[in-house]
Amino acid sequence: MAMRTKKKFIITFPKDLVKEPWNYNLITRFDIIPNIVAGTISEDSAILGYEFDGEEAKLELAIAYLNDMGVKVEPVDEIRL
Repeated sequence: MAMRTKKKFIITFPKDLVKEPWNYNLITRFDIIPNIVAGTISEDSAILGYEFDGEEAKLELAIAYLNDMGVKVEPVDEIRL
């Protein structure tokens, strides 16, 4: 069994993607535990501070998936919004 790790991100969802079930997709597709720790939602976008818990390889796959879908993912050491 691979070791789990936790990483922090600022994730920006564009307007047309705000209503997608992102947490569900991350959990079911990548076995990631997403934790929203901060956020700002407007009519134009959602900017959320996330902590992801999962295996390193699956975290990388999840981030690639989000990027491919048009979501901006920025790794951070500390979440400040």
